[in-house]
Amino acid sequence: MRRWHFYVMGAIALVYGLLAMAEYVFVAYGMRTGWMALYSDAQIAWLGSIPGWVHGVWGAHVTLALVGALCLLAHLRPAVWMLAFSFLTLVVLYVWMLVVAEPSVIAMAGGGTSAWLALGGVLLLSFLIYLYARQEKQVGEVL
Repeated sequence: MRRWHFYVMGAIALVYGLLAMAEYVFVAYGMRTGWMALYSDAQIAWLGSIPGWVHGVWGAHVTLALVGALCLLAHLRPAVWMLAFSFLTLVVLYVWMLVVAEPSVIAMAGGGTSAWLALGGVLLLSFLIYLYARQEKQVGEVL
């Protein structure tokens, strides 16, 4: 019998990967459906102006997050490095969004603490998913 928290963390990782992939596809194809319909025209224009290399890093992040979550649920050890690289690509995206992009993502979100909390929450979630997979690999019962 597997430990119950494995399935909870696997489900959380899978939902995170699916939502990240959905948003990437919505932005990449210019779809204003789902939660993208709530974005202002200025935010959509900002997303449309993202450089190609950032799209590549973003695509790598969402692919690694989703495939890493699937590998975690399938009890495959490559989940650990996929989730690690997913976290690292997210850090690169955050550096670009907060330091390099003009205007920054915080300015596009209207400023305030809610934007910082959302960014911090996503970064923390990605890191915790990676740490969980790494711990499961070290324990050796599941991965």
